Amino acid sequence: NYNTPVDVQAFEREAKRILKEVEEECGWMYRTLHTASFRTEQRGLSDEWAEKLKACKTADEIRNLLSPQSSALSTGPTWGRINYTVWSDVFVCPECAGEVVFWEAALDKEAGKVHSEFACPHCGAQLTKRTMDRTWVSKYDKAIGQTIRQAKQVPVLINYSVGKKRFEKAPDAFDLALIEKIEEQDIPYWFPTDRMPEGEGSRRNDDIGLTHVHHFYTKRNLWVLNAFSRKSHNEQIRALWVATACTEGSSALNRERPFGLSSKLSGTLYVSSMIREINALAFLKRKIEKYETRGLGPYAIIAARSSTLIEDPASCVDYIFTDPPFGGNLMYSELNFLWEAWL
Repeated sequence: NYNTPVDVQAFEREAKRILKEVEEECGWMYRTLHTASFRTEQRGLSDEWAEKLKACKTADEIRNLLSPQSSALSTGPTWGRINYTVWSDVFVCPECAGEVVFWEAALDKEAGKVHSEFACPHCGAQLTKRTMDRTWVSKYDKAIGQTIRQAKQVPVLINYSVGKKRFEKAPDAFDLALIEKIEEQDIPYWFPTDRMPEGEGSRRNDDIGLTHVHHFYTKRNLWVLNAFSRKSHNEQIRALWVATACTEGSSALNRERPFGLSSKLSGTLYVSSMIREINALAFLKRKIEKYETRGLGPYAIIAARSSTLIEDPASCVDYIFTDPPFGGNLMYSELNFLWEAWL
């Protein structure tokens, strides 16, 4: 893909067209109320809109309710577009059995650090992750036809934009209702449901219930990647390459680092206690725009032959890039599985 000549402008045009279709279908999943604009008498708006959501049964009903063309939306409160949502692990205090949200208990914004030891918000006991048990949730997974048990995570922070300005807030009743409604919907596209392959690296998350590829994604990000991939495949656009560039950054591997940039821990499929769920639509858009500087014109030659056959290396070789095998240190096939499954 890096070396296959392509009409970059035509590719970007078609990829953006497909992304626009996906945004029309899924954009509502990243809506949030702009609570920074609320006056005291408007505090009930979140509950009011949460009730409107609960009355919807299908994705089409929710889409109509939250579409930019909706009369209810245009005459109501100010709306924002979610940039990312932070999710946190939940544990149980061994002293009082109260639930402990890791983000709320361990994060010290004033000191600018995440403490390894912290007080229980209920009883004050000194805790670490090692001294606590996880909170678990059980649910039926339609994709594999099984009831699964996973470590509980809850949304704790939403970063969103209104126009060009960014804001942050704790999830409100509307946000929680929206996530619940998304979870109730069936994704109308194929998506990878492969069991993670046997291996020390690929099955390291079995103990928290992430056993299959689709478990590494929130429902909305899974839906967006599925829709974009399927439409690209059906219309024979090479944009599936762009989708695979987003599969890891849109997954639970994307660590939230409150005092640094979010990132995946390289060389492993590590899932942190704090995850940053990014807006997959915006991520795809950035990748498509970046492609303009990465796509090749008709200037590449690919060959498998001896370098002694090059007539005059001094006049045609700019540099030689070598990539030695690290198979003994990094489990490449395991680490690649999360995006290979999409292909």
